[in-house]
Amino acid sequence: MRMTRTSPVVGDLRRPNPVFTDYRPMLLSSKSRFTLAPALLSLVASQAQPCTGSIDLGPDITLCDGQTALLTPGTGYLSYLWTDGTTASSLMVGTAGVYYCTVQELDAGSNLVVNGDFSAGATGFTSGYIPGTGGTWGLLSNEGQYAVASNASATHSNFPPCTDHTGGGNMMVVNGAATAGVPVWCQSITVAPNTSYAFSAWLSSMVAQNPAVLQFTINGQPLGNTFTAASSTCQWNQFYQIWASGSNTTADICITNQNTFASGNDFALDDISFTPFCNYTDSVTVIVNPYPEPDLGPDQVICGAGTVVLDATTPMVDTYVWNDGLATDAQLTVTTSGTYWVNVLNGACFGRDSVDVTFLPQPSIDLGPDRTACAGDSVVLFAGALDADYLWHDGSALNSWTGYVSGEAWVQIAQGPCIASDTVIIMLDECDVVVVIPNVFTPNGDDQNAQFRPIMLEGVDNLELQVFNRWGAMVYKAKGLDFAWDGRSSAGETVPDGTYFWTLTFTGPKGPDQQHGTVTLLR
Repeated sequence: MRMTRTSPVVGDLRRPNPVFTDYRPMLLSSKSRFTLAPALLSLVASQAQPCTGSIDLGPDITLCDGQTALLTPGTGYLSYLWTDGTTASSLMVGTAGVYYCTVQELDAGSNLVVNGDFSAGATGFTSGYIPGTGGTWGLLSNEGQYAVASNASATHSNFPPCTDHTGGGNMMVVNGAATAGVPVWCQSITVAPNTSYAFSAWLSSMVAQNPAVLQFTINGQPLGNTFTAASSTCQWNQFYQIWASGSNTTADICITNQNTFASGNDFALDDISFTPFCNYTDSVTVIVNPYPEPDLGPDQVICGAGTVVLDATTPMVDTYVWNDGLATDAQLTVTTSGTYWVNVLNGACFGRDSVDVTFLPQPSIDLGPDRTACAGDSVVLFAGALDADYLWHDGSALNSWTGYVSGEAWVQIAQGPCIASDTVIIMLDECDVVVVIPNVFTPNGDDQNAQFRPIMLEGVDNLELQVFNRWGAMVYKAKGLDFAWDGRSSAGETVPDGTYFWTLTFTGPKGPDQQHGTVTLLR
């Protein structure tokens, strides 16, 4: 932030700067020239220097993309000028840059006129008139004289009891002379070059007849038009003009009376001020940061146990806050299912991303050992009864497969995105084993085909039967060559109609062997 203070020229009222000729000797005469009284020395020494204020747009600002901030130096200034040329008292900003504001005010606390309210009495100024000498009607009985008083009637018995402009203080009461152009009040003021000043004075008539006509000058140059007092007494009116100093360093201010009437032409002056206009400038830098955009990637599904590393690394980010409130690194390792999110901060700007991580059980499949069977027999492979999708090597999609030739058989099961597979080798060869069993039986009480039992067994020894339902659960088990299943479970419970899978495990001519098949139970 940078603050500067300048005093501008307001308008262009500069004119040539002639020197007083008619009344300069009068101003320097011992009779009319007044010097500063000791009481005023400290007042002059403590007079406020012009344009010592400042404005403050506040500290530099950091915004997030899309945000705005209101800049204002405060209210009450005469004018405002912003970087973009606008003149409102505030400026809404939302883009990066350096923003300046210059304000103008009348430095009311820096009246350069000494004793302009006459509170210190008849001192601090010069005049072509003389202090009142007294007479028939009081102190100001004679023309061309003045006095400093709080009530006009105290200076002249024919004056009304007018009080000063603000009430309760002093004013300069004048009995005007019939000579035009006589300086009533003058004061020399040190000014700053290229600075504009507001000159103000208040005028009131003490006698309604022939009101005073005053001319205000600076450095001998008229300031504005002549100013006539009100035709009614005790009515205060303000004279106000702006003066630009140009290259001048001194302002010789004079108030002269242009009225030539001896009758009337009586008036009072008060609250004379000469105040600089001030420019104050301040700047503020606005930085706009983009919102960070972390990317945790797509949702993830993990089959089986494991870990997933979520990476939220984002350029220009200095702070990471994960959903657990504890992790503050750019990466987070997770091992359980859930929704994970992260807030990333670039200063006051933050962004968020989230991701779903799901851990699923890894399915398993076991088709058992490689199979050998006798030529002409079928080989049944059972892949279980999982809630899964099945795909066999030949494109079939059941949970079991039946083959009649030697070769490689495989199955792939899928539970959602999780996949498992297994492969077995099938070898069919000539052998002396003969197993013939029915594929349908009807245990309905009519004694016709009521049991599932072998029709022919040859070359078989140590036989064991296992029967499974469609979900892979064993419902019946028997040993011996004379097994007979009547449709009841091993616990004696009636099983429902349907297709069942069977496995015969036995010892054949070539050693241990196994055959598989299906049987349909109908009642």
